[in-house]
Amino acid sequence: MIINTRPEEVSKKIIELCEQEKIECRHVHMSRIEFLSGTKKQQICQEVITNIHRFSNIIFTSQASAKFGSEFFNTNPGILNSKQNIFSVGDATKKILIDNGFRSITPSNKSSQGIIELIKERFPGKNLIFCGENSNMNLQNAFKENMNELVCYKLIFDKNQLEDVPKSSAVLLIYNFLTFEFIYKNLEKNLIKNKTFVLASERIKSEVSKIVEDTEILNKIYVSKSY
Repeated sequence: MIINTRPEEVSKKIIELCEQEKIECRHVHMSRIEFLSGTKKQQICQEVITNIHRFSNIIFTSQASAKFGSEFFNTNPGILNSKQNIFSVGDATKKILIDNGFRSITPSNKSSQGIIELIKERFPGKNLIFCGENSNMNLQNAFKENMNELVCYKLIFDKNQLEDVPKSSAVLLIYNFLTFEFIYKNLEKNLIKNKTFVLASERIKSEVSKIVEDTEILNKIYVSKSY
């Protein structure tokens, strides 16, 4: 059995794929997305509207950030100009932007590191990063004084969801490090040992290897090139 651990808000694509291909998949949403809202959202968005002209590059680091950002720009039409570049970290993020009317540039190396290398080589200027509270900070550390960030959401994890993880062997799809860390710290170790983990990137695997010492678990961790 395959276990999808993504938040429900960004699981539409994988749910549709499993239904179309008749793949047995249980959707165990380990976290939910809580978007920026209320007075704080109004204040931050007004600051962006005022200063958007200062940025050469607009970067979306996740599907959730693309959902928030595309809604923001569609609510405030005309604040972007044709000289500004929009970047998406991967194909799923790119599709959300396309669906909402925005074209974006995606690096061949679909990762934050790919965006860093592409911008430093070909797109100089100041960068506005739409990201979550759980950002890995790669982009922020790379661009330093040439960036501002808009933290537009956070992940809220739910231990009750662990009850839906089967006791039998299964393949867990892991889309970020925090989700793996949450499972690793809160699921019974004997249940972890009979699971196979498919991670969304080599970067996540690198982070995972820092907290997992058991070779039996490490030997059942793989990286998908298309997840």
